[in-house]
Amino acid sequence: MRIGLLIISMLLVLNGFSQTDTIKVKKKQFPSISTIYQYGNIIPTTDFVKGDNLMGKPLKHYQSFSLKVLWQNPGYTDWQKVYHGPYYGGGLTVGDFFNPEEVGYPISLYGVLGIPIIRWKKLEIYSEFQFGIAWNWEHYDSITNPKNLVIGGGLTVHLSLGINAFYHVSRNVDIGAGFSFIHFSNGGFERPNKGFNIYAPSVELKYHIAKRPDVMNIEPAGRIERSNDLFFMLGYGDHQLNEHELDTNYYAIGGLSIIYFTQLSNAFRLGYGSDFNYWWGLNALPDGTPGPRTTENLTIGFILQPELVIDKLTLVAGFGIYAKHLIYGNFKQTYQRLGVRYEFYKNLSFGVNVRAVNFMLAEFLEFNLGYRIRWMK
Repeated sequence: MRIGLLIISMLLVLNGFSQTDTIKVKKKQFPSISTIYQYGNIIPTTDFVKGDNLMGKPLKHYQSFSLKVLWQNPGYTDWQKVYHGPYYGGGLTVGDFFNPEEVGYPISLYGVLGIPIIRWKKLEIYSEFQFGIAWNWEHYDSITNPKNLVIGGGLTVHLSLGINAFYHVSRNVDIGAGFSFIHFSNGGFERPNKGFNIYAPSVELKYHIAKRPDVMNIEPAGRIERSNDLFFMLGYGDHQLNEHELDTNYYAIGGLSIIYFTQLSNAFRLGYGSDFNYWWGLNALPDGTPGPRTTENLTIGFILQPELVIDKLTLVAGFGIYAKHLIYGNFKQTYQRLGVRYEFYKNLSFGVNVRAVNFMLAEFLEFNLGYRIRWMK
């Protein structure tokens, strides 16, 4: 799990240097370094956060200190032109929940992608996506940390979605302010796994090591060749059942997804299809031990899956409904998918998704291997 998530997060960085254009031009990267401070609020979605902890009081606030190394250029490749000169790179964050004995000081390592929303002469506004891993948690332990039902293992996903504004103070210096939603959980890989959800404003100081790239005059990408794809995805994950979150029984999940995509623009494609998953623990016995292997373990879902295309990297979202599910019933429970996928060789890809219900309860981490059949439009 650690290796897979680290590879995916670093691909956010490496993808920024990929070159798909056939015409070779002189390329110069424009690096920058940012320091960020965040101070925000923890959303009270669990009893632990509300005050059922060893301190005996609610966990209300979260602060973090971050360092980001970023690159930007005036649009050397098609995808950079499509996204009007984004910034990309990597970041390191140290977080503080003001409860070091039970939560610790988590450290996050992640890839960063900032896509411009609007630009003026001295002011720029970007949306920013971060995806990576976090460790150094004080996680659940039945003896030493029995109240922490939020983080069950030493490793979690770091996911952040936000908006940042930057003002050009000088040729090399920007000051920034932003607001982001942050999520920590392990996708149900190791329970208890209620997870932390945080909203936090931030302030940022960015230093451009070289001069700024001319992102105001990036040439339009034009209409890039588009396609329709039939996508086959093999997925695998481990999970624990919510009702047995304090035991040590782990169950495998294996699945096949078949999704038909049509590309609607240079940056966006929309898919619709089906997910078939076999949950070994779906019919577990009351004591948490595995039940018989029958068709009751099979779930079927129908999903609508929008995706952002960033060269060989894809940002994945999805909204589905279970058409067959032993516990939830038929057509009564929706589910969500959020993750990244990277095309590493021709039509082959690999990635990782967080599968969840009710937009906050993670079910499992869906490591996947994909193959596409493509028809160019």
